[in-house]
Amino acid sequence: MWFHVIYSRQSSKLSIQKGDEMNLRETQGNSTTTPLWEGSDLGETAIVPMKNAPYPHSSREKGYDAEDGKFYPKEPHYVDSSVALFIPRGYRPTEETDVVVYFHGHRKNIRLAFEEFRIREHLLNSGKNAILVFPEGPKDSPDSGAGQIEEPNAIKHLLKEALDVLLNEGKIQTKRLGKVILSGHSGAYRANSFILEHGGIEDHIREVLLLDSSYQRLEQFVNWVSRNKQGRLLSIFTDHLAKTNVWMMTRMRRNGDSYLLVDFEDVTDSLLLENRIVFIYTNTLDHDQTVQCLEPWLRTGCLQSRSD
Repeated sequence: MWFHVIYSRQSSKLSIQKGDEMNLRETQGNSTTTPLWEGSDLGETAIVPMKNAPYPHSSREKGYDAEDGKFYPKEPHYVDSSVALFIPRGYRPTEETDVVVYFHGHRKNIRLAFEEFRIREHLLNSGKNAILVFPEGPKDSPDSGAGQIEEPNAIKHLLKEALDVLLNEGKIQTKRLGKVILSGHSGAYRANSFILEHGGIEDHIREVLLLDSSYQRLEQFVNWVSRNKQGRLLSIFTDHLAKTNVWMMTRMRRNGDSYLLVDFEDVTDSLLLENRIVFIYTNTLDHDQTVQCLEPWLRTGCLQSRSD
């Protein structure tokens, strides 16, 4: 198998191994408060409230009427300004700080995503020398809204705030932003599309990873790979997103941007290394299990290895 499997094929949910449960403490106040870092075999993690986090935001001041017919009020779904910072074991501070940005999907939150999807483990096992920045989105809500992240230059301000925290904590040597990898599952497409459209970090974004996350605003992804000829994009999709991925492929072909379409069972590291735009179809993994592709995509990407 081309990646390290940590999900159970007997269950549609990712398996959580005994002793791996999250026990993170959340820093109270704002990003000027001293973060509480939790150390483990994986590395160091802190969950810090930040003023440039997606929420609270005026777009959900009155809550959200979801497609499931339920109403999700502002509290507790749109008041959490948490941003998780994860530094993998063996991380080496450099002259610029490379960052992996991850957004969760519907009905999730930071802690649940850490537990179910092993986001930190994927970064650690990739061997890459980067820090994870994971903002809280719509908390436990079936909502793709990205709040403040949809505003021009919002991710630029959030990453600056995150680097300020890391520098003040002595975790990095400089707050100069290096390479940025955008990633996310399911409803995260909206946050990532607005970042590509007007996030203010165009010169830093090197790769985009859509984990069964190609629902709408697809033109932003198509346009990004067209204007950034060195940029890498991977979209793994299940049956329900086949049409949207075909739409992206046809537009990319029209723009002269070549891509690889491959079945999940046939993917290898070599294929990922040799192709900058990759579409992976799977009828083996379910919607949530597609998050497993985060690790091999990072492993074969542009970020420097921690061992270099």
